[in-house]
Amino acid sequence: NIRVQDTCYKRSKRKKKVNGMMNHLEWYIANKTVLPISLRPKHIEDRNELGHLEIDSIIGKRNEYSSIISIVDRCSRVVWLIKAEAKQEYYIAKIVREYIEKNEIEVKSITVDNGLEFKAMGIAAKRLGVKLYKCDPYCSYQRGSNERMNGLVRRYIPKGRSMCMIEQQYLDDIAFKINSMPRKMFDFKTPYEVEFHKLQFGAVEI
Repeated sequence: NIRVQDTCYKRSKRKKKVNGMMNHLEWYIANKTVLPISLRPKHIEDRNELGHLEIDSIIGKRNEYSSIISIVDRCSRVVWLIKAEAKQEYYIAKIVREYIEKNEIEVKSITVDNGLEFKAMGIAAKRLGVKLYKCDPYCSYQRGSNERMNGLVRRYIPKGRSMCMIEQQYLDDIAFKINSMPRKMFDFKTPYEVEFHKLQFGAVEI
């Protein structure tokens, strides 16, 4: 016969093992800058807080070094566009970090895909003091904000157009136009208005 104390002992061992695994996971998350998207917290998924950014690249002609880096806030859908003169991963990490710092963009986390140009983005994330979440391969839907935003950018810069002659001021103008567009999802408020509302009143539903 199984005694009551034996059952309790087995349950206790199982509970300790589960708790040990959870403690290890918590330690892993706390001490790692680059994490898989599966470990991205629910409050980021909820899109109710400013500062959680998605970053992607928009390419022009094939075999061209110039590109555009798009940064989108998951909550407000405000977009920033950066002219990149090269695709080297350390260069991309540097210009993204410098742009975020120069423009005082609120950043609490960054999500990128597995593109080679973002291999060094963990360095930028560490300098900015935030976590970097990497999407699964071939899962562009995990960066839905970026994908939709890139479609809006393509209205001004069609596929196949050379990026070499595009200047940063032109990208700033495009971003301003996109951020000033009323959105049905926001009850026809603009991304700028949503951002202002969140900054003034915090995590209040729009």
